[in-house]
Amino acid sequence: MLRHDDVQEGPAGAEPSGGVPSHMNGAPRLGTVFARSPVAMAVVDTAGRLLAVNPALAVYLGHPEAALVGTMLHDHTAPDDVGRLRTGTVERRLRHARGHDLWAVVSTVPMPEAGEGALLVSLDDATSRRNTERMLLHAALHDSLTNLPNRRLLRDRLDTALSRAQRSGARVGVLFVDLDRFKAVNDTYGHDVGDEVLVSVASGILGALRSNDTVARLGGDEFVIVCEELGSDDDLRRLVDRLLEGVSRPITVHGRKVSVSASVGVAIAGPEADSGDELMRLADLAMLRAKQSMAPTYVVADDSLADDLHGDPGSGRGLLAELRHAIQGDLLQLHYQPVVRVDGRLIGLEALLRWPHPRLGLLLPGDFLPRVEGTELARSLSDWVLRAAVRDAAAWADASVRVSVNMWAEEMSRPGFSETVAMLLTWAGLQASGLYLEMHEQDLPEAGPGLADELDRLRRLGVGLAIDDYGSGGTSLAGMRGLPVDTLKVDRSFVAGCVDDAEDGAVVAAVATAARAAGRHPLATGVENAAQLGVLRRLGYESVQGYLSGAPAPLIDLRDVLASRQVVLPAT
Repeated sequence: MLRHDDVQEGPAGAEPSGGVPSHMNGAPRLGTVFARSPVAMAVVDTAGRLLAVNPALAVYLGHPEAALVGTMLHDHTAPDDVGRLRTGTVERRLRHARGHDLWAVVSTVPMPEAGEGALLVSLDDATSRRNTERMLLHAALHDSLTNLPNRRLLRDRLDTALSRAQRSGARVGVLFVDLDRFKAVNDTYGHDVGDEVLVSVASGILGALRSNDTVARLGGDEFVIVCEELGSDDDLRRLVDRLLEGVSRPITVHGRKVSVSASVGVAIAGPEADSGDELMRLADLAMLRAKQSMAPTYVVADDSLADDLHGDPGSGRGLLAELRHAIQGDLLQLHYQPVVRVDGRLIGLEALLRWPHPRLGLLLPGDFLPRVEGTELARSLSDWVLRAAVRDAAAWADASVRVSVNMWAEEMSRPGFSETVAMLLTWAGLQASGLYLEMHEQDLPEAGPGLADELDRLRRLGVGLAIDDYGSGGTSLAGMRGLPVDTLKVDRSFVAGCVDDAEDGAVVAAVATAARAAGRHPLATGVENAAQLGVLRRLGYESVQGYLSGAPAPLIDLRDVLASRQVVLPAT
């Protein structure tokens, strides 16, 4: 663990003196400081033997002082961190008497008063910080409701699986699972029951899979499974049969028996290993085709489905071709959700994309945006949404009620993006302060190198900037130091559990504290009830968004809210 030049921890050297070393007896003031210091301290010899310990160290390690003196330093160090001593500061794991690990910042300096080669070791407890970091990392990579991997961790596992497949020639399968008519469960029994159903479904999926498969929850009622070393078509059929059976098993929640089923789309990569994005989009599209059968079933993507995905603009085939037609024909819609202060004062409306599909009904962004990202349609769709939102915001003619628009970070990093925004604002007659542009935290690693420059130009223009879903991507505030953002929108999954789940509550509190310390505004999304609002108010959140303050709706349905500039929120 601790190292001192080339001196090894080894067999006993001199006999331990116990208490304060005799050399320190000649320096009573130093000995008093050692004994009374609240900092855990020890004196060690050249072999790593504890010559003296102070009471604070005894409390820290959970051993009596007398039991510590004479033991070797490595006896109290986690096995993986045992090493050589040297002067300086390091962070290492120690072992408490009860067996659990302690993280400490360990500082070591020569102490000639205690004998030739003696060292004074002091330990500053870092266990709480380490536990918080571990909690935040876990939260950034896992779904808070089911504890399954989230989209970010799934993509990492999928990329790893495809890399291995390139070397081994094995097949990799991606299974996209979507529950059938799950909205009816929430509408009939409430979201609490719906959440318990999702947890049970996650358990059923896990029980159907092999040990080397990965299942992730993307959000809502969508799950994705990555299957490595996928065998024959019969093996796949048996796997999906187990999966559908695991999902559809009856679930009893609060005395109510709830049954759900699922539609599954499958995309298989060969030895040439298709891209992860392509496999995800194909599996998603195969799931939609399975859902059209109106029965729990699965569809394996084939060449015709790949043609449907990309489509021929002239033929009108394919979902992307249909979306291209919808953009060109101005057939998309924007709904808006209020953003309010915790006192109910309206400060903004977030633009949320809707697609009234002629066959599939009203599609939400999650139904089609994953297939658009990374394609040539991404820019066309971004331009349509931005233009429509700026036009609508100009219509309510009050820059104090801003319009918030979600953009792909990759699109915002393209050269000239800020100039495009400036021209749109002039075209619509909207003040720059009336526009907020938001990026999802998970998109930041994919952004181009010009993102910081474009954001800086937008900031100088007067446009507000926000990071959405903060906490879900694991980006530290230090990592965003070069991004001139104004607002951090804490991920809704943490807000959902902030009342009853200690980890979620800690994340929500940490984001608020860290945001304010960095001069940024914390904003909570997904606020659905008064209990959550009460927690957020106590934590110092000034702004919230969610169904408690209003569901997304067409602009015409928000006339009264825009007129009063006020939303009634419950007292907490």
